[in-house]
Amino acid sequence: MKSTIKSILSAFGLAPASQADQLTKETRDLAARVVQLDERLAQARADAENWKRRHAEGADALGGWKQAAAKAEAETERVRAAGDRLAADVERTAADVRREQARTEEWKGRAEKLAADAQDLRTRLQHARAKLEEAERAAATAHEHLMAMEVKLDLLEAAVQVLDVRTREQAVAPAARPQAAIAADR
Repeated sequence: MKSTIKSILSAFGLAPASQADQLTKETRDLAARVVQLDERLAQARADAENWKRRHAEGADALGGWKQAAAKAEAETERVRAAGDRLAADVERTAADVRREQARTEEWKGRAEKLAADAQDLRTRLQHARAKLEEAERAAATAHEHLMAMEVKLDLLEAAVQVLDVRTREQAVAPAARPQAAIAADR
């Protein structure tokens, strides 16, 4: 019979008190559970917002890192190109240095040859000066001999003239006079 009454009452929307108390208790539990779930939902939303914010910050940081990486890559390319240019310049400079070293060696050889030639010319000049001094001494000696010969020739010429004059005087003068002149000369 209880069940019939319960069914009639439930048709009118009425319920026994124990059931109402139980439903009230379940409603309170469910309301507490709803509040708890609302709090968890709010916490989950806050966490989601926090994660969204952190994701946005991470994405911004990632974008910054990507830009920095792109800039670093561009800088790396620029530095690599500059390094390649510098390497090419170093190679050209090294080639220039090798070429200049070869030219330096060539000029050193020429300078040594010219120094040897200059030394040879100095030696030859010294020999030529020695020969010139010897020739000048020989010329001075020959000049002195020539001068002595001229003096001798002048003396001989003077003697010849004196003899010529005497011979002419003797040829012109009478024969007696030559004997007196001969006696005077003695």
